[in-house]
Amino acid sequence: MSEQTASALRAWFRRVEPLYPELFNTAHVICGSYDQAEDALRGAILEVWADSAEGGMGFREKLRGAVREEALRLSGEDAGEYTWPGFTDTGDDDMLGLICREDPETQRFLMLRHGVGMSPGRISVVTGLPVSLVRNTLSRFESRCRRRLPARERGRFDALMARAAKRQLASRDGIPHPAAVYRAFESEASNLRAPTHTVSKIVYHLLVLVMALVCAALFWLFAVLVQPPTLQEQTPEPTAEAAFQIETTYESESPA
Repeated sequence: MSEQTASALRAWFRRVEPLYPELFNTAHVICGSYDQAEDALRGAILEVWADSAEGGMGFREKLRGAVREEALRLSGEDAGEYTWPGFTDTGDDDMLGLICREDPETQRFLMLRHGVGMSPGRISVVTGLPVSLVRNTLSRFESRCRRRLPARERGRFDALMARAAKRQLASRDGIPHPAAVYRAFESEASNLRAPTHTVSKIVYHLLVLVMALVCAALFWLFAVLVQPPTLQEQTPEPTAEAAFQIETTYESESPA
């Protein structure tokens, strides 16, 4: 791999790094398994790179969507060892303190609902548990939480819960080092680069050929439409004067 190619890959991966903890933690809570989460993260990053996504808000959303889909796909396979650690109580957030009192299953429901944005039905599919259990667990936690929170905070349950979940997703504790994920990405991306460009060139030349044929057909059609209709030549009828001259000549050549 050339130095120029390696530099381009490093520059592209640097756009991923600010979102890196959130991406891995999202995959981890969906899969439940550290190893599956790491595989989902690498697959999602490679997929977005292969689509030639650039930086920006759309880039971030594309990464989030790709890692969710890849994690959901892997979670449907044979489950690995369950390793998701749950929330971490930092001691400076009342909501986090309340969440950390719950059992690991409830904490996972809360993260999938308020951090990843899944519906109770989707959480049921991911966890393999009845949707009624998911709904009741979330509802009971919300009721307990509103009673325990300070009076001024009770009306802000959704906002406080979302803030706590996002804070947990942004944590770098226990996530794989970006360098390890980058090395795997670099190896796979360099192998994909050549076929991708070959296909692109083939598609480009096919498009040029099709456009050339379309242009030729349009020019031919234009030429046919603007061509004036052919006028049929008509033999002029002899005038009276011409008929007279013919008759006179005939008479003068007759024998005496």
